[in-house]
Amino acid sequence: MRRHPLPLFLPALFLLGATSAYADGQVLGRWTDNSPQRAPIGALEVTKDKITLGKVTYDVAPAGAFGTGTLYAVKGLNQKADPYGCGPTRKLTYMIIEPLPPDPSVNQEALLVIFYSGPTAPKPETIKTDFGVCGQHPFGRSK
Repeated sequence: MRRHPLPLFLPALFLLGATSAYADGQVLGRWTDNSPQRAPIGALEVTKDKITLGKVTYDVAPAGAFGTGTLYAVKGLNQKADPYGCGPTRKLTYMIIEPLPPDPSVNQEALLVIFYSGPTAPKPETIKTDFGVCGQHPFGRSK
């Protein structure tokens, strides 16, 4: 009698799902600007449906995993002009939040926010050369 392979893969699927949810939970909360002298943005605050950068608040929806981070679809913002947008629309369509590798010399968690304004969701394998990338900014917080 031949066994169905699904029971073998089910635990792995649950483990991956738990890991993604755990990773999303790791970015929630307040982060400080890790580049205040060169290009200050202000503090970053991430909730389940909003991302605030300084005085600008974006309404967002998680759009799935993105490499080691999370892709957020931008649904709106609290002001008319988008200070981080670029391209023909001058508005962000997606934000990517990725954890940065730990630095043993600093007792701090770090992450990178990538600003994206392309018409469709970016792909991890092409993000480094994608014309929709408007910029990126590092943030950190104490462990």
